[in-house]
Amino acid sequence: MKKRALRKDFYMEIRKSLGRFLSIFFIVAMGVAFFSGIRASEPDLRYSGDAYFDRNHLMDLKVMGTLGLTENDVQAIRSLEGVAQAEPGYSADVMVERDGNQKVLHVSSILDSMNQYTVEEGRMPKKDGECLIDQDFIQGSDLKVGDEITLISGTKDPVTDTFTKETFRIVGAGSSPEYISFHRGSSMIGNGEVSGFLAVPKESFVTEAYTECYVSVEGAEEETAFTEEYDQKMEKVAERIESIGERQGALRAEEIREDAKEELSDAKAELEEGKKKAAAPAPKAAPAPAVKPAAAPAVTGPDLSDDAELVAVMTAAIAAYEGSATSNGLVVRSIRRVGLGR
Repeated sequence: MKKRALRKDFYMEIRKSLGRFLSIFFIVAMGVAFFSGIRASEPDLRYSGDAYFDRNHLMDLKVMGTLGLTENDVQAIRSLEGVAQAEPGYSADVMVERDGNQKVLHVSSILDSMNQYTVEEGRMPKKDGECLIDQDFIQGSDLKVGDEITLISGTKDPVTDTFTKETFRIVGAGSSPEYISFHRGSSMIGNGEVSGFLAVPKESFVTEAYTECYVSVEGAEEETAFTEEYDQKMEKVAERIESIGERQGALRAEEIREDAKEELSDAKAELEEGKKKAAAPAPKAAPAPAVKPAAAPAVTGPDLSDDAELVAVMTAAIAAYEGSATSNGLVVRSIRRVGLGR
């Protein structure tokens, strides 16, 4: 009896507010349909993304060092188990001025075998002074293929401390497998947001140390990105790379100290030579004619204040560096694996 009354009340409530009931019913039905469709298409989306990554030879891991990377670091990474290929590269954030605003661009060196770009217009850079620009960035600006773009460091250091020149000619526009969304990353200069990327030949960089090393993992192409099997392969190799970070960091720190000491030694030698020249007696003047001599100019030695200041600063910097514990190591990132981040 109670069930019949409850059922009758239920139907009466629906009849009284039939429009509200149908609205809620269809909202729930649409939500279930969308969820089912997304779940059903998830494998296809994952396979499509993985095929795109493999087609453009996207790296599996990106290794960075707090003091930069040397050829010795790259060789050490290549020798690790599970590493199929390791290729070093350069990168830097710069600013460009367009339409009265300054935009941040991430400049990367073009690799030989990984992270291959897709050219949508023009061609790839072939020599120093040429660049490929982000297709999305160029569409939103007044730039076009063939224009020249001037780089601004965004810091107190000149652009020529990082690049061979300030101005590059745009020879092509395209996309990069490193950027799989509209977000281009963050930066320490400008407004903190990267608006696009530039790709230039390695010869366009003048920095001594590499900024990163890109790693291809053995057997990674057989696995599908964003799966547990792929993540496990990445985790093992990433742990091996991080395990050599302390050793490689100590070697890199010692190399920097030796270079600084060598520069200090040269500066001290130059300072001592200047002191000797300053202390040397001035040559005797020849007998003057029998006329009232003019006042002789004061003989002064070379200005040693700049050299002395340089020696003092370098000595203090080396002492402070040697007195502090090194924090150098290797940091591993991945685009294809959420757990490692980018």
